[in-house]
Amino acid sequence: MDSKNALIAGLACAVLVLAAGFAFLALGNTQGEQRIVVQVPGYLTQSGSPSGNTGAAASGGGEISFAADDSGNQVRLISVSGSVTKTASPELAYVTLSVETLDRSASKSQSDNAVLSNRVMDALKAAGIAADDIETTSYSLNEEFQWDQVLQKSESIGYRTTNSIQVTVRDLAKVGSTIDAAVEAGANSVSGVSFGLTTETQSSLRTAALQDASANARAKAQSIATGLGIGVGSVYSASESSNYYTPVYYRNMAMETAGAAAPTPISPGDIEFTATVSVQFEIQ
Repeated sequence: MDSKNALIAGLACAVLVLAAGFAFLALGNTQGEQRIVVQVPGYLTQSGSPSGNTGAAASGGGEISFAADDSGNQVRLISVSGSVTKTASPELAYVTLSVETLDRSASKSQSDNAVLSNRVMDALKAAGIAADDIETTSYSLNEEFQWDQVLQKSESIGYRTTNSIQVTVRDLAKVGSTIDAAVEAGANSVSGVSFGLTTETQSSLRTAALQDASANARAKAQSIATGLGIGVGSVYSASESSNYYTPVYYRNMAMETAGAAAPTPISPGDIEFTATVSVQFEIQ
């Protein structure tokens, strides 16, 4: 087959590919919006040389594609995403501590735990923690066993009662002294300290992050469009996702008493809120 006949055959194949793609679009439109990507043979590109063009070009996080609106009209789109991270100093601290008791008698283990737990809660209130900021998050009573090397079997060593309490500390300067007060009163395990923001600050941070991420997405689309010599039109679709990071400090060791030791040092880090906005713009 000579070059002329090859070109004619290639053009015929291209027409069939395009016709099949747009026929698929017309059929799919009865079920709602459909998005298609039409493959165009490399020798039909503007340069006239093979390029492997697939109808969707990525550049700087962007993509150019085809879609159909509700009327079945073809819409050219440029898709981008913008992301931004906002930081803020924590306003709240959440201290998770536990009161654990072990006794051969289950009822004695429970009663001892109740006495110590009430003592811890009273100490927390005396340290300036409001009653509403002291919450029991879990309570358990379990029989514990220990392997006996002589008898070669597990033997019961008693019943362990665990009362886990979460304390919200609103004055971050008092986090260390609050922990020490609880431990001195009878708390014998501190599992972690995490930090957070008030609801109002979270909402404000989220709004600012989404606005900046949206502006970042539009700036990306404009940069891509300028490079391609096209214009950015109205928004065709948009979606967002977000991630909220709070620093957490863990203390996995059980503590007997605070004694005369120095106050427990706690130094919080920044809280991060990351927002990502994905946008499709129509091409003018």
